[in-house]
Amino acid sequence: MKLKNTTFLLLMLPAIFFAQHTIKVNFSPAKDFTWGIIYKSTPTSNKYIAQGTIENGTLLFKLDEKATKGIYKIVYAVPQLENNFDVIYNGEEDIEVNFNVTDGAVFQKSSENKMLSAYLNDFILLGKDLEKAYTQQTIDSTAVTEIYKRQEALQRMHEEQTKGKLVFHFIKANKPYIPQNYKTPEIYIENLIDNYFSNIDFNDTVLQSSNFLIEKSFTYIVGITPDGIDKLSAYNQNIDKISTISKGTDPTFQKKFLEHIRFKLIIYNLIDTANYLSEWYLIPLAKQLNDTALVTKLIQYQNLSIGNVAPDFSWDTIENGASKTYKLRELGVAENYILVFRSSTCSHCLKQIPQLQQFVKQLNSTKYKVVAVGLEDEPTNWQREIKKYPEFIHAIQLKKWESSVVKDYALTSTPSYFVLDVDKKFIAKPENLEELISFIEENK
Repeated sequence: MKLKNTTFLLLMLPAIFFAQHTIKVNFSPAKDFTWGIIYKSTPTSNKYIAQGTIENGTLLFKLDEKATKGIYKIVYAVPQLENNFDVIYNGEEDIEVNFNVTDGAVFQKSSENKMLSAYLNDFILLGKDLEKAYTQQTIDSTAVTEIYKRQEALQRMHEEQTKGKLVFHFIKANKPYIPQNYKTPEIYIENLIDNYFSNIDFNDTVLQSSNFLIEKSFTYIVGITPDGIDKLSAYNQNIDKISTISKGTDPTFQKKFLEHIRFKLIIYNLIDTANYLSEWYLIPLAKQLNDTALVTKLIQYQNLSIGNVAPDFSWDTIENGASKTYKLRELGVAENYILVFRSSTCSHCLKQIPQLQQFVKQLNSTKYKVVAVGLEDEPTNWQREIKKYPEFIHAIQLKKWESSVVKDYALTSTPSYFVLDVDKKFIAKPENLEELISFIEENK
């Protein structure tokens, strides 16, 4: 395995920021933040505490006397699962923290959070020293071994200073692999990977209540890609390991944990890996816990993922006085299809569909063809409306929101857009008409 410039920092520390009577957060730049919510975190849920408006970049939460020590989560934007940071609250002091999305949380007041920041910074500096020593043309094994000793002494000092405190859980879990004698760069990296989770207790409820296990695991999933194996296979192997390690935890926690991992994979556009996690681990776990809503959600997402064939459906139409049935997958009139679900009584549709019509008139009709699917209670309005759009292929699905296509396509609003290729595979799922137009313009 090759030694890369970021390997040491990537593997030794999670990409995580911990924030922490009152909790005051100073956001910058102030104009980018408008509101915030605070939750008390537990291994399986987040208990709502308060929310407030960020005024001139400052948000102040006043914790009542019943507020217990633990991990608190500050949410500052949506989606909430991604836009948040953790605060260690020991029940004994006020907390003040400066936050921006580049630097994360920088604590001004809060002994335990500042202890954690100091620890992380110390190990970052030592990691840089070790990286520099290992990448010299001629490696000085004595110098490398001395850095090991400094790491061991630093870890011991921080653990002794924080024993009995909440922060101790994070410092102990963050301990990296530290050799007792000189290792070559290749052996060091191999052992570093093998021992990545050696000091992490997945049943530690403090860690379970924080982002730590999620961030540490996600870093492992995307950061460990051995030579000679493609990234997707490597990511899936790493998912296997993470899922095995977390299997000994409470199933409700494990479900929450894997849901968060999946969400982060989707945020980073690692859709195939997210679906692998769902199929092999999260769906079986949700079934075990009788969480049918989650099972349905995960299966729908898999079925609607880019690259998958769109769910088929049929519709009847009258041609030359005779009834004829069409199926989506049997259409063969264009290279790509714009699939839009609409309703003749939907005000947004009545506004956007004419705009869609004007746009597609500029396109080659053999390159893109619109399939407009009406979700209707009855056909009268639909029959009148479709006459305005002779360029489209029109289909109707009665029972409106009870129609089977609503479930198959996870529809929650109209109009909803999808772009399919000639084989009816999803190539885009635009959120709105503007995104649809942008996608097609960029892919002409």
